This record gives sequence, C-alpha cells and structure tokens, in this order.
Amino acid sequence: MATTTTPRTASSTVPGPGTADGPGTGVVVRLLDVADDAELAAAHAARQASCLHERPWAKTWSAREMAVQLRSENTVERLEPWVALVDGHVAGLALLWFPLLDNTRFTWAEVDVDPAWRGRGAGSALAERVAERTRAAGRRTLLVEVNVPDDARADHPYVRFAERRGYSYANTEVRRILDLPVDPDRLVALEAQAATHHDGYRIESFVGGLPEELRESYCACWNQLAVDAPTGEIEFEEEAQSPETYAEELGRLERQGRTMVHTVAIASTGEVVGYNDLVVSADDPEEVMQWGTLVHREHRGHRLGLAVKVRGLQELARFAPQAKRVQTCNAEQNAQMVGVNVLLGFRKVEVLLSYQRHLDT
Repeated sequence: MATTTTPRTASSTVPGPGTADGPGTGVVVRLLDVADDAELAAAHAARQASCLHERPWAKTWSAREMAVQLRSENTVERLEPWVALVDGHVAGLALLWFPLLDNTRFTWAEVDVDPAWRGRGAGSALAERVAERTRAAGRRTLLVEVNVPDDARADHPYVRFAERRGYSYANTEVRRILDLPVDPDRLVALEAQAATHHDGYRIESFVGGLPEELRESYCACWNQLAVDAPTGEIEFEEEAQSPETYAEELGRLERQGRTMVHTVAIASTGEVVGYNDLVVSADDPEEVMQWGTLVHREHRGHRLGLAVKVRGLQELARFAPQAKRVQTCNAEQNAQMVGVNVLLGFRKVEVLLSYQRHLDT
C-alpha cells in the first residue's frame, strides 16, 4: 500500500499553447537570478498565476517557501530555475530538477506561464530549454505532470501542448481533498476498527521530526515509495534518503516555515514499517499537503495504512486546528489506498497526468 504526491513537482502545470507554437520574437530565456529579490518575486507571481488558473484548490509555494527552495544547497537534487522574459517582463518560470543520488537517468520539469502572457512563445521556449538542459546533462528521460479536469484528459490544451513536444502519456493520479474538521467520533471509530487488525504494532505521531532512533528505518521505508506506488509506464528505482539527507530536509522545511507531522507504524522490533506524512505551512495554514503514505510490503494486511492516516488526522486537529483541507494524490489503479481515502471522506477535484519524453543523448 503506497501513495505519493510527487513532492518534487507539487502543483506543476504545462502552459497551454495559446496562438503560438514556438518561441516568439522578444522571448528571452535565461537562468533566474535567485539573489535578486525583485526578479524572484516576479517569477513567483508568474508561477502562482499559472498554478491557480482555473484551479482554486491548487496548493502552491509561498514566496518564502520558493525563495528557500531555490537558495538552499541540496545534496539530494539540483534545481535549475529558468525564466522566460517577454518584452522584458517575467512571463513564465521553468523548474528543472536533477536527482543526484538515485534515478539519475531522469529529470523532472515544471513549466508555468502567467495566463496573461500565454500565446507569445514563452511556454514553448521554456519547454525547449529544459529539454536541452536534460540532454546536455546526459539524462535520458524528462518527466512532467499536467493537472486537468477529469473529463478533459484527452484534449485539454495542456495535454496537446505536451504531446506536440514529443511527450507520451505515462500514468494518472487523482487529486482528492478532505474537508476539515473530520468528525472526531468517526475517527475514533475508524481507529478502533483498524486496531483489531494490528496487534503487536504501535501507532505514534511526531510533530517537527522523528526521534533519532526511528530515522534509519523510516528512511528505509520511505525509499520504497518510488518503486511501490503505481507509476504506470515510468520505471523508478528505489530512492536513497538517509538520516543525513532527512535532517537536511527538516532544516529546509523549518526555514520555509513548514512543519512535518509524521505518523508511523512501529513493529515489535522497534522499526518503522509504515508512515503517513502531512505538511503544514505557516504561510498557508488552512491548506495541508499529504506528502506520502506507505506500508512496508512485508507488513501489509494489518490495516496499518488506515491506522496511520487516522492518527495523522487526529494529530493534525490537535496541532493545526485552523486547517481546513488536506490534499493528496493517488494513482487511480491503487485501489487499496484510494479505498482508504474514500472511507475518510476525500473527494475528487482533478486528475494529474504524468508524461515522459525520451531524449537522444
């Protein structure tokens, strides 16, 4: 039982083509100057406008979160930010992630163009730049995601934009939202229902970070997510998070004003064998992201997935009573986890389509 929200590319979109099918005159693409506060603010505004276009539920980076993400050293992945300038105005932003420790044949890209500036070649220019950078780095496959209405999977402008540029469909996840608060009595009943199946395990929540003694087994469990969560035509390898890179991420989250709410299932051996991660942002405290849920394959069948999700919601109600929604994504073929989410009350709002482009190196 596994689920992921693909945190590397949260709220990513590919811009619609408008009336231009290629870079237009007056379009300049270059690296974002991350030390320039004004340019960073303009890039954030363009991304924000793109992500929220016709998607009122979209969860995006705050200005602080984006600044910390772009200015931080990261031993797990390199992030290149590219801006498209149209007549000197920051019209769009492309983010390109290079994994450094695992899955190094891939890059992940997000391309966003402010709707007010679409149709002038910015999206096409950014899309070509991330492909060029991927090829130059010797990477074989470029991955993107598009968020579209459920009934527009085949012909949405974002889909047509990607397909014209050589991307092929790879997988579908469904984005769901849980409105808060959940009836506490219902959570107690679900907790009791799950508890009858997992005797010998204990379920615990931690706000802000895990104790040192749990970090190694948590990382081992977390690393399975890439290979256990259904990913369609994309074949990932197990990831390589360690207690050291976990601590690095916690430090970055703290600087961003984010707090992790970990809920873990702990076996009688003292090892983490399942987890649920919720992230609360001080800059957007009403909207909570569920980053991942997984139960180790050797410990499934004990309702641990339900148990960690229920306990996580109970801890969230205590720690962040102002929260109004939790957002998550699951592969639509992941029947077990989808069933748990539906049981908890999550409702569908859109689909997230994964596309990949294989490049000659």
